[in-house]
Amino acid sequence: MSQLGAIIAKDGVRFAAWSSSARRIWVSIFDDEGTREIDRLELQPEGEGVHAVFVAGLAAGTRYGFRADGEYAPENGLWFDPDKLLVDPYAVEVDRPYVYDGRLAARRGEGTDTAPLLPKAIAATLPQPVPALPPLFQPGGLIYEVPVRAFTMLHPDIPKPQRGTIAA
Repeated sequence: MSQLGAIIAKDGVRFAAWSSSARRIWVSIFDDEGTREIDRLELQPEGEGVHAVFVAGLAAGTRYGFRADGEYAPENGLWFDPDKLLVDPYAVEVDRPYVYDGRLAARRGEGTDTAPLLPKAIAATLPQPVPALPPLFQPGGLIYEVPVRAFTMLHPDIPKPQRGTIAA
């Protein structure tokens, strides 16, 4: 399966989402504050449930969210509603915390666009992993400090008079 979420390229951003049941998926692009939707583009099916679109001219920092349409059958677990903005589960960063609002529970057809209520994903690349530190000792050399008394007091191979002493 191809990479999902917002994938930043030199000349734009590729948006990809997966759904086995959605008939249509869009990406909503927002202004720099994340308050106004400035574009909505439909993702094209690529197979295996992946939908994607490449948007030239966008860059890291673009605020976005997804919308999906399909069967609305809550009794079967299908809640598709294009009025609901979906936060990208693959987003590296979002622009604000989630805050519950009763309008998020509105049923399909009640006309509540949830975009103003939700955080927007921010197109960003994953930070580079921090390289592991090299060992702090040379191969074959390691100093292991132990409390002599506790380490030798009950050891059966050490003569009783030496147990718990440096001589042990």
